[in-house]
Amino acid sequence: MGDQTEATTRDRWGSKIAFIMAAVGFAVGFGNVWRFPSLAYEYGGGAFFIPYIMALLFIGIPLVTLEVSLGQYHQTGDVGVFGSIHRRLKGVGLGSVIAAWVLVTYYAPLIAWVINAFFDSFRNAAIWEESTGSEAYAYFLEEIIGEKTLGADFLPTRMVWANVGYIAVTWFVVWLCLAWGIEATGKVTYFTMGLPAILIFVFLGRAVSLPGASDGINAYIGEWDMSVLVNRPECWSRAVSQIFFSVGVTFGVLTAFGSYCPRDGPAFQNSIIISVCNSLFSFIAGFAVFAGLGYLAYEEGVELDAVAVSGPSLLFGAYPVVLATLPGGIHWVRLLFFTLFLLGIDSAFALTDAVVTVTADSVPGANLSRKQIVSGWCVLGFLTGLLYATDAGFRFLDVFDFYINFLVIIVGLFECVAVGWIAGLEQQCEELGSKTMLAYIFTTFGSIIAASGVWFGIPADGNALLGGFVTLFVFYLTGMAVTLFLLKKTRDSMPEESQRSWKELLYTLYFKNVQDYVEKIKKQIGYMPFIWGVLIKHVIPPVLIVVFVLGAVATNSEGESVFGHYGGYVAWPYQILGVLTFCFTAATMLVGAAAPDLYNWTFVPQVESSFVGEDEKFPAEESEEQDVEQVDESNPEKAQAEESEAVEKPVAVAEPVATETKAEAEAVA
Repeated sequence: MGDQTEATTRDRWGSKIAFIMAAVGFAVGFGNVWRFPSLAYEYGGGAFFIPYIMALLFIGIPLVTLEVSLGQYHQTGDVGVFGSIHRRLKGVGLGSVIAAWVLVTYYAPLIAWVINAFFDSFRNAAIWEESTGSEAYAYFLEEIIGEKTLGADFLPTRMVWANVGYIAVTWFVVWLCLAWGIEATGKVTYFTMGLPAILIFVFLGRAVSLPGASDGINAYIGEWDMSVLVNRPECWSRAVSQIFFSVGVTFGVLTAFGSYCPRDGPAFQNSIIISVCNSLFSFIAGFAVFAGLGYLAYEEGVELDAVAVSGPSLLFGAYPVVLATLPGGIHWVRLLFFTLFLLGIDSAFALTDAVVTVTADSVPGANLSRKQIVSGWCVLGFLTGLLYATDAGFRFLDVFDFYINFLVIIVGLFECVAVGWIAGLEQQCEELGSKTMLAYIFTTFGSIIAASGVWFGIPADGNALLGGFVTLFVFYLTGMAVTLFLLKKTRDSMPEESQRSWKELLYTLYFKNVQDYVEKIKKQIGYMPFIWGVLIKHVIPPVLIVVFVLGAVATNSEGESVFGHYGGYVAWPYQILGVLTFCFTAATMLVGAAAPDLYNWTFVPQVESSFVGEDEKFPAEESEEQDVEQVDESNPEKAQAEESEAVEKPVAVAEPVATETKAEAEAVA
């Protein structure tokens, strides 16, 4: 590789396997264990896998591919990626980083509570061995988290100093995993992801051997109630939400991880592996969970419904009680908490690395070492985490976890819009006219927003669904009629000898910009299917709009909007902090669109010398090739031919920071 290797300045994973392990380790977390199996049980057992697999294929894998491929192609974090597509999109990258930071600031305390429960099991083993699931969970809330001093308003009254210490331990471990560079981080993931993958099979093997396990497994996947797909249509949005949040998109992590891969790595193939491994872990965890719950129902002589729980009450209540009934039970409980710690810690350091990567790629970060950046963010993370070390820490976590759902949907929508609509918009405006493109954009997004308003904005009855679809089709057909009229005017204005066919014009309108972008990046990152661009532009944005509106208009039992009144918590500090977090992040993205120069400090544009040629490899692969080269030294003619071929290979050139033309500015405005 010669001089090209010396030109490489960006850190690299030690191997492809390290990258895959890190990405899967980030995606796999508590939700794979406590949420997915319960959704399957609630929505028709095996029938839930139909919308789930469709969401994986049409939402999950394309979004993972988007983030991995863009990070790999642009060789920078989220801010640099979207700032390179268009200078007004740097705020989208900042929005994803804010989402990552909000999440990790409460994810680290959750890990700290797991550590607390682990050590507490050595002092109070009887709590897990002699309690019911509800009693064990109450103990976890009251003693481990410290809620026994909370009043009816759930306002914090004290610091739980044990949890302060465990939060410090958590952030110290995060620091250890990140401070020595991404290659060292990759080696850590062999343990933090590899061991949980083994242990989940250990739990599965033990659970399926218990009496009553078959009843639990049958409820999980053996029963296929297909009627829920029609009678309970919310199962479709739940499947989309589960995939969307489970694979870990919109936090900038996969973009950051992709940026540490060689630019010519197989991004699409890697994205499929990451997404499928994440879903397989959820699938296998469901067997382990419901086999255990079936056993618990058998032991207590009750129906499965009486013990089937989800969320934290499953991992910190019912399932530890199941394990405690086994021979050597308390050791199984400790092994569970240790497994949860590993599942959590690689998600925590991955989220932190997304922030670290963007910081390192910024103008201020260019003068700081990685250890300095990691240290600064870990200290800030600890200080922020003190909010969750109060006796109301779990309540703050619950609120922020709710509002961050809206945040990441908006970020995901803007990411798809950036690639599917903004990239290449300048060329479309030049070819088809700014008015045509404005009409087309308004028609596409306006129709789905108007339909969502009818679906979810009027009382639910038999006419709402039909009315929404009527609104969708009427709005879209009317808008497209205007768009085609404007397109015809553009076509008529062309000289007769250069007049383009309608087929060509419609392709340009619907697909050309995103497919041109795909063709551009695939020259470096390898194969990308045509359907990927179609999904990013025409399928995922409408789905995310529907999911966002569905959540935004949801009401509680008192008829109040859940947004702003979540969980019955008081306005201050809970609702106000949650809403402000969402509004601040949204404002960050809007400011970036309105005044992009304010964010010029957020990343250093990559230059030609930052990338190497197409023959770049992971360090481990380079070592293997060097061994081969040493053997080939005995053949001077072959070595001379290979050297000549290497000289002819082009050096990859970085994408320049996107600039804005007058036509594009008018269309975006």
